[in-house]
Amino acid sequence: MIVDKLGRRFKNLRVSLTAACNYACTYCVPNGKRLLKAENELSADALLKLTQLIQSAAGIEQLRITGGDPLVTPKFDEFLLGVAALPLKDFSLTTNGQLLLNKAEVIKASGIQRMNISLDTLNPLRFKQIARGGDLETVLQGMERMQSFGIKLKVNMVPMRSSNQEDILPLLDYCLDRGIELRYIELMRMGHLTQGNAYQTDFLSMQHLLDEIGRQYRFERTDAPFDSTAVRFHIPGRGYFGIIANESEPFCTACTRLRLSSDGYLYGCLSNSARTYIGDLVSLPGHIALPKLQKILLSALGHKRLAFQGETTVMKFIGG
Repeated sequence: MIVDKLGRRFKNLRVSLTAACNYACTYCVPNGKRLLKAENELSADALLKLTQLIQSAAGIEQLRITGGDPLVTPKFDEFLLGVAALPLKDFSLTTNGQLLLNKAEVIKASGIQRMNISLDTLNPLRFKQIARGGDLETVLQGMERMQSFGIKLKVNMVPMRSSNQEDILPLLDYCLDRGIELRYIELMRMGHLTQGNAYQTDFLSMQHLLDEIGRQYRFERTDAPFDSTAVRFHIPGRGYFGIIANESEPFCTACTRLRLSSDGYLYGCLSNSARTYIGDLVSLPGHIALPKLQKILLSALGHKRLAFQGETTVMKFIGG
């Protein structure tokens, strides 16, 4: 087993199926231009083979399909069904939800049980201002359809002082009413937010969020799994919410995540741009590829930080 001195190992693989996205969210890109796929993106078959190889080398137990937005690429159907056939304890998906209705049948056929939807507001005007694309009602209908399949949903919200601070409670109410766990994500110092004053201007801390929620609800902190990214809270009689507190309470010392980009690079840490290309391992016999990958994984584990320090790499290249 590949493990570091803190006891961290890779158990959770996140595969960025494409860097392309049908949104241009303000906290992801600075200029309003939609993200395009990376040069030399690998095929679904190649990504599946790499996934199987990584699983063999590292003992991966969980897999999350990410992007960009994974539903925009023609590779989605093949990769989703391929992952569903792997011997994993759990596989899940993160999407902005815009194409859920289009992909409903293949999603149902895959047997997926969990899904995260990125949604920052329930106000149609603010939705357009933040996402700079898509349609709110289509997303909400897609979420309802997924729940009709019995899929457990979580909603990811990035609260920002200048744009959606007043949505903190309405979105929580919406999720609690529907049995959905809302995850507030502290704004991350990545990409263009590492420059200028935009990050400091918009950042809302975990304490700020708890103070805001405390105006309406009584809640208590609950236990979370060892490698959970979120601090979880329980509202008696209503449900749960979480806060991914990258700045306020970093989870780095317990992180078990490994990321594979759509163009075949492995990243050991979200806060470290160090990466290694493994796309060429697909063409090698297993007995040669496996030891090569194990050395790469050992190096990637060494790239993990002890706290989130920010990174100029845009999230789309790393896979959420």
